[in-house]
Amino acid sequence: MKKTRWWKTGIWALAGFLGMTTVQAEDCSAVRARYQCQDDTLYPLHLSFDDGPAMETPELLRVLQREHIPATFFVLAGKVDCEQIRVEQCPSDPTAGAPDCEAYRQCLQRREVLAETRRAGFEIGSHSYSHLHYTQVPPEQAQADFIRARTVLEPYLSTNPPLFRLPYGDGWFNRKENNGQVLQMLDQAGFTHIDWQYSAFDWNTDNQQGDKILSNVLEQVCQRRQGGVVLFHDGVPEQMNEGRLFTIRNMAHWIPAMRCVVDFKPLSFFVKNFTEK
Repeated sequence: MKKTRWWKTGIWALAGFLGMTTVQAEDCSAVRARYQCQDDTLYPLHLSFDDGPAMETPELLRVLQREHIPATFFVLAGKVDCEQIRVEQCPSDPTAGAPDCEAYRQCLQRREVLAETRRAGFEIGSHSYSHLHYTQVPPEQAQADFIRARTVLEPYLSTNPPLFRLPYGDGWFNRKENNGQVLQMLDQAGFTHIDWQYSAFDWNTDNQQGDKILSNVLEQVCQRRQGGVVLFHDGVPEQMNEGRLFTIRNMAHWIPAMRCVVDFKPLSFFVKNFTEK
């Protein structure tokens, strides 16, 4: 049965208008001046988050729900493939060992975070199984990884066809350099690739201070004077549990200033070739 998304009913949109964090006009004037915005135009923007799920992701979910902001989460299937983790990291007797295996328990917790994200009505797509540079591995390995990710994530993927974002943009940025086969393999695996127009560069530790990440986003938007999809991260590829803490714990602080410049939109505002499950 097709689910009704809250940002498509208009009910939550009205609630957001009535209950959103309010920024006074003079504050918005200062924000626009700070980031050299030309006028008071609100540019459409969709938030997306890569590399989860992380144990801190629910903190971010609560902020987005409270502020009535739609978002898409591109998740790593390897973080929620609990059966494989049990085989690799738990005792040889899975029946006896699994309940006492910390790695398996943590995987189940991450899987529940993913289920919570789905229940909350956010879009969920694949970010691959292994977070590789897929132009640098044999095509058969890339194809197997894409299919494996879809198998693991199938209960949580929110759209038809399912969404996918390539790690590092590898195979998308450089697709004209004889690497178009990566996107072709994604298509053969049944995915729709979702790129981004803006990056917050929140993965860079040099940016994880003050409002540098906020500035990265708003300066780009105001300079280009157009909207799009922006890339944030809620997870860390090499960390199974720990999230991108600076982003998660500062998002609530950044949202009021962002609202002076952008109008938060669902992914369907920018991408039309998918339907909700």
